[in-house]
Amino acid sequence: MKRAAMEKARTLTTWKRHLSRHAPAERACRCEQQPGRFRKGERAGGCGRPRCWLCHGDKLAGIPRPGLRRALQAATEGLRELAE
Repeated sequence: MKRAAMEKARTLTTWKRHLSRHAPAERACRCEQQPGRFRKGERAGGCGRPRCWLCHGDKLAGIPRPGLRRALQAATEGLRELAE
């Protein structure tokens, strides 16, 4: 709950920005009374879809993360030293 309290201002700002995009005559959407929906899940591109190539291209393409690349390189070097 500490994190939610720390992010409250940003959450409310994001929620109000979303509500401002609604048309005045538009029927109330389910997000109108749910400001907590906007607390998590915003990526650099602004979408929360896990299959989005813009936000998660490296994951979907199978590119290893930097930590895994370092571990693989260390393992390869270790095997090379053993072979010498």
